[in-house]
Amino acid sequence: MMLGLIILCLIILSSSYYCLKASGQSLDVHPFENFDDYFNHKK
Repeated sequence: MMLGLIILCLIILSSSYYCLKASGQSLDVHPFENFDDYFNHKK
């Protein structure tokens, strides 16, 4: 049961990754400098 859940999660993660790469969106993650950046996403 647990192994099936892990495999399912891996399938979902890999498919979403390939969809993002195919659509040309960037996968860059910008870290938040301070706590206010969690609420103010505009820079």
